[in-house]
Amino acid sequence: MLRELLINAGVGETRVALVEDGRLEGFWAEPAIAAAGGRLGEVWLGRVARVVPAMQAAFVGLGAQDGMRDGFLPLRDAPPLHEGQAILVESVREADGAKGARLSARVVLSPELDAQRRLVKPPQLLRAGPGVIEQALDAAPDGTQIFIDDARAAEAARKVFAQRTITLVREDLFARHDLEEQVAALYRPRVNLACSGWITIQSTEGMTAVDVNSGGFSAAGGREETAQAVNLEAAREIGRQIRLRGIGGLIVIDFIQSEDGRPAVAALKRALGEESQVSPMADFGIVAVARRRRGAPLAARQVCRCCDGGGRVASVAAMAQEILRQVERSARAAPGREIVVRASPAVAGWLAAHDAEVRAGLDRRGVGRVCYMSEERENFDVATR
Repeated sequence: MLRELLINAGVGETRVALVEDGRLEGFWAEPAIAAAGGRLGEVWLGRVARVVPAMQAAFVGLGAQDGMRDGFLPLRDAPPLHEGQAILVESVREADGAKGARLSARVVLSPELDAQRRLVKPPQLLRAGPGVIEQALDAAPDGTQIFIDDARAAEAARKVFAQRTITLVREDLFARHDLEEQVAALYRPRVNLACSGWITIQSTEGMTAVDVNSGGFSAAGGREETAQAVNLEAAREIGRQIRLRGIGGLIVIDFIQSEDGRPAVAALKRALGEESQVSPMADFGIVAVARRRRGAPLAARQVCRCCDGGGRVASVAAMAQEILRQVERSARAAPGREIVVRASPAVAGWLAAHDAEVRAGLDRRGVGRVCYMSEERENFDVATR
């Protein structure tokens, strides 16, 4: 089996793909510009914004950066609190949508952290959490071939993971194995199965619902054999999709009703791994999954557009990050040519607001002249002239 870890440290976003024989099996993404606070593992000296006894929780201010929200601190994980109090907290679950990071006050206080907190005023980040590159390198099995497309990122990774062989390359890593299409598919609700059936994944504020459909597939043994075959294939793919999409919390799966749901449930458990609790199959083919939520799911990168029934579209930041990837590709294809970006006022405004960081990233990646034009349009266009 050929296993590769492909790290694209782009201007607007760092993306990491774990690929096995050309198939995407792990995916991590993190903004490189205007990242919100509350990353898993961060340690902050925060300030209690308010205590809510009815919720047995407090909300802790972590700062006023772009996208920052108050963190949620259960009182059982903290000493007695009052509003305005400074408190040392660690992020144990990243911010997700409108929800801020989940915090714990049970922080292992090293001498370095203790010295830092005495020198600063809240809110102040004291220790950064591991980034996506570090997370992915930790998760990658031994024997994985590791490729990074950025010299600075490769140097930093080698310092932390000296035992790993990390290769610096000058190419579009996500062009391998058609990864751009595989990643794009993770944002679509429908996933086709090899048997001609499909699954549909829909997330709401409180839970994720997954529906299994047999499509036109029919096994020779009749209805029960059809249900067993589709459910087994669907269970394996559902586990893979849940992992890739970063879905946590409550997940309800509507399998095809079967006389014996145990094979499908067993396959689902194997696909999900140890961090999930899976119920037996109940009436009507329903299986419930409780999965620990660590970070924001990929769906958080999209916003709801309900005015014309178009469903969910990329957020302004996600669209800006895609534009910067297209700019890099255009620069590689036509070195020295000016690149013209046409985008909506909201996206152009985001790029202008973060101009210094964008320009520094483009310079680091060898991209020359870029011109941004604001137009009333839904999509964007990147061209050279």
